[in-house]
Amino acid sequence: MLLLEARHIEKSYGDRVIFRADKLEVMNGDRIGIVGPNGAGKTTLLMILSGEVQADSGTVSAFADCALIRQLELAEQEGTSSKGRQKWGVSQVHDSLSGGEHVRLKIASALERQAPLLFADEPTSHLDLSGIRQLEESLDSYPGAVLLISHDRELLNTLCTRIWEVEHGAVTEYKGNYSAYRKQKEQKKEREWVEYDAYQKEKKRLIQAVFEKKQHARSMKDAPKRMSNSEAKLHKMQAQGKREKVEQSAKALESRLAQLEEKEKPKELARVQFDLHQEGEFRGRTAIHCNQVKVQAGSRTLFTDLAFRVQRGQKVALIGANGSGKSTLLSIIAQKAEGISVSPGIRLGYFNQTLTILDQELSILQNVKKDSRYPESTIRTALARLLFQGDAVHKQVSLLSGGERVKVALAKVFFGDYHVLLLDEPTNYLDIPTQEELELLLADFPGAILFATHDRKLMAGLADAVLSFDEPEPLLFSGGYQEYQEAKNRKGTRDEKAEQILLLETRLTDLISRLSVPTLPAEDKERLDREYEETLTQLQMWKRSAK
Repeated sequence: MLLLEARHIEKSYGDRVIFRADKLEVMNGDRIGIVGPNGAGKTTLLMILSGEVQADSGTVSAFADCALIRQLELAEQEGTSSKGRQKWGVSQVHDSLSGGEHVRLKIASALERQAPLLFADEPTSHLDLSGIRQLEESLDSYPGAVLLISHDRELLNTLCTRIWEVEHGAVTEYKGNYSAYRKQKEQKKEREWVEYDAYQKEKKRLIQAVFEKKQHARSMKDAPKRMSNSEAKLHKMQAQGKREKVEQSAKALESRLAQLEEKEKPKELARVQFDLHQEGEFRGRTAIHCNQVKVQAGSRTLFTDLAFRVQRGQKVALIGANGSGKSTLLSIIAQKAEGISVSPGIRLGYFNQTLTILDQELSILQNVKKDSRYPESTIRTALARLLFQGDAVHKQVSLLSGGERVKVALAKVFFGDYHVLLLDEPTNYLDIPTQEELELLLADFPGAILFATHDRKLMAGLADAVLSFDEPEPLLFSGGYQEYQEAKNRKGTRDEKAEQILLLETRLTDLISRLSVPTLPAEDKERLDREYEETLTQLQMWKRSAK
């Protein structure tokens, strides 16, 4: 069933066309992810489709009611029932709600309406992993259609059946989830290379053919002197005719060359070559040792005896709920607080959301070059991968958006002559293209990295160890994020089986006690006997499955 259609819509700001879209349709049950670089017009498109913003031209027809989850900074206080607030972990509504609680409140309010059309603009902002998973389940089971802007690649992968890409002033549709979209983009890039190579070969062939034809025409000589006048005249006429034919052939080739459809060379970004030759300045496998570390958040003590080691080159993901102590731990490691031992010679680079390491009056390039031993060419390569290309590197930091400043601060940490990076939510405020480039940069970095994040794709692609704050005591798991999840699921299954066995054994003991009463009526005894046999059978089954 068709819920919404848009025809020939266009939106501009000043002289700049943000995007054009000839035909967009939303059917019941659709899960559509809207992706593209920051500033491409994703939010504008969503607002036009939801009726919040008017397109400059074209029509949008909605055939059903809609609900909207706005970006946090655009949202006002929304009314939600106490049941909805309780489901999403918000006990009350007042001015001191955290960012995560505001987001949960907005989600609860929108979902509660059960509108056939649900629009969501960055709904995972400020949510921790448990909140993201809860949102994922809610959107997956939502009875209507969902149009979603998100920088969470895993959410787009799990949920979406179609992807709308907003880029270079156009809206392009791709079938499937985010991984399918990326695969189609890669195939498109491969086709572009094939077409570019064919274009270059044909262009080269035509240029050479034109050159040879013209050379041939010039090489045709006048009549030899020994010829009579009549013979010379005939020769001249014949040569003239041949020369004209060759010249016409050359002009035809030039015309084909001029009409040859030009193919631009597909853009390829160079990989950054990191060089940590200073690793020889320290010995041993351990880079950081935390021993009996006390972690506090304000006046609240989170942990008093935290202990773990980080090995050279290890990539450790810090995961856990908001407020569990991840950011605090990174901060006290950066400060080398009591209980933190850093191997001699190791230099720590620390990134957090305050971005205080940036000089607002300097340019992007000047900020990153400052205190860096890397050549400008290497730094420019990295900045290009973070989508600062050409003269953009000379833009003053004070003029940048929040997401752009995050990228500059990250680049400054990458090239600050450090052996270990401490990164607090590095993908916050970054669009998906930048996230993917950041992941490549982090994977290429040869030193150790400790990073706190809710980005499941980044954890899965980068981490070779997980420090979990979701346990009663923080636990360092040696293995990737996927392996950690599998181990946690196995543990959860074992715990569930143990709990079920205990429950059945308790019930069996109770039944034995009730059956032992001498005055028990025959009818009750028969019923309890049946229940005893059923319970015993279930207990034996659970015990077998637990082995």
